[in-house]
Amino acid sequence: MADPMFTLCGQVANVFIQPGGTSKRTGEVFDPRDKVQILGSVPVATGGHKLELVTLNVEDATIFQNLLSKLVRVPVGFYSIGKTVGYFIPQGAKPLPVASA
Repeated sequence: MADPMFTLCGQVANVFIQPGGTSKRTGEVFDPRDKVQILGSVPVATGGHKLELVTLNVEDATIFQNLLSKLVRVPVGFYSIGKTVGYFIPQGAKPLPVASA
């Protein structure tokens, strides 16, 4: 059973590096982080869909830079912080290009 149970599919909308700094809340110093933003279609209960932009930390932004504006599928895990759901790409996971319909 090698296939991930949950995947995120969408268009690579943006790739960037979040600068490092110091947390205003905790004073903790953090390093710069590679990020990718994926735009996807999320179904809604009434039968339609909405577009949602998901921002994820990635190990190497250059992998996603080569996929800008392309459809990809990546395995994801998720967690809850209060009423908000956060997503992450498991360490070592790579995006797979998706053939457009």
